[in-house]
Amino acid sequence: MDNYEKILKLKVFNLGDIYNLTGNINSAKSIIRTMLSKNYIKRIKHNLYAVCDIEFKNTIPDQYMIASKIKDDSYISYHSALEYYGVKNQFFYEVYVSTSKRFESFEFDGYLYKFINSKYDFGIIENEKVRVTDKERTLIDCINKTELAGGNEELIMCLELLGKLDGEKILKYLKKYDSKKLYSKVGFFLELFKENYGINSSIINMFKNKSEKKKLYFNEETKKMKSKYVKEWNLIIPKIFLNKGEGFFW
Repeated sequence: MDNYEKILKLKVFNLGDIYNLTGNINSAKSIIRTMLSKNYIKRIKHNLYAVCDIEFKNTIPDQYMIASKIKDDSYISYHSALEYYGVKNQFFYEVYVSTSKRFESFEFDGYLYKFINSKYDFGIIENEKVRVTDKERTLIDCINKTELAGGNEELIMCLELLGKLDGEKILKYLKKYDSKKLYSKVGFFLELFKENYGINSSIINMFKNKSEKKKLYFNEETKKMKSKYVKEWNLIIPKIFLNKGEGFFW
């Protein structure tokens, strides 16, 4: 039970974590074997374990804690980040895990953990053993790759609920993406929901100055939907966006 109490604090762990507690690799392996046999822990995948509730035998860590421990640099991203912040419209049983170190997708306790290649290491926060993109980066990433945010309809439903955002932080992040189209797409949403986000007009004008000057579709999905051209942003957007933004441009 002493070992269980120590490991309980870890919630999700690997062999290296137990070695750090014991200082002996053979002892660490023995502890893991014993705790597996007693159902005190469950094997998530190779060299990754979850602590179980002794009475009910269910795993204690949630999908976000597990995803954050898959690799030493892994973090929650895209629609999974929206779910973490409680702004989802639909609930997915896929967990998007960004990391620079590839892993094979796997299932555990009803969730499919999917590898997303991480190109950036900024805009990541850690809270109670969960690493996740902050709201500002989540906004950018989901707009940039709407297919990982559930598509256009899911995107508009979720982004409306994000709450207050830091416009200057978003501008700082966008410099790293180096995309005029992304300035247009993100700027459009900041203006659409400027009251929700608390973004002032001077910030929005900065986005307009940096945005793409040629007419562009919001994304490939938009080409298959009823759409509308927004001259201020040189974007052809899905008409479903207008249900949320009607009155801003027409």
